[in-house]
Amino acid sequence: MKAQSGNINSHPDVQHFMRIPWCANLLVAAGSRDVIVKVHENRLVQPPGKTQSNQFVRQTLNTPDTIAAWVTVHPPPGPPPQFRIDESVSLIALKRGMVGFPGCLHGGAVALLFDEVTGMHIAWQRDPSEPFNMSYRTASLKATYLKEILAPGTVLVRSRIVRVDGRKNYFEAQIEDEHGELLAKGEVLYIALKSQSKI
Repeated sequence: MKAQSGNINSHPDVQHFMRIPWCANLLVAAGSRDVIVKVHENRLVQPPGKTQSNQFVRQTLNTPDTIAAWVTVHPPPGPPPQFRIDESVSLIALKRGMVGFPGCLHGGAVALLFDEVTGMHIAWQRDPSEPFNMSYRTASLKATYLKEILAPGTVLVRSRIVRVDGRKNYFEAQIEDEHGELLAKGEVLYIALKSQSKI
């Protein structure tokens, strides 16, 4: 299993999911394939002054009572010049601070999860030796709510590249429970900033 850095298995987020049988099965299976398993980068709080990006996910939602753990699995980037990654999967532990209606994830948090998983997905479309790809912005996001998402609870969130049309990059995302049942789905459009590379 490839890791972002160091021994990924010792990180508290990974240990959290290894105590949940269905999550552990996914991570163990990932260990037998050529994939990258990592703690979600926007949860790794940077030293003061290093970055001002995405403080909402890095700090506000990075607590034991909001999002307690977040691990992402995806294949290595494909060959240049696109370095494309077609799909990524995230395990996300949702706690009481994420509740809207009693026992359910807040609807706005569903949209946030779609924006975050697809936004990071597009950031990985780069030469792995280069800094994060920050040359895209969310242009539109549509969330469709199919079933209640339990909170506290653990979900799996998938992100897929649908197509690229010039500067437009279309993604689909979906939230599933431990049985693979579809709970919500999202459609996200990113626009590449002018003069920036495309995936």
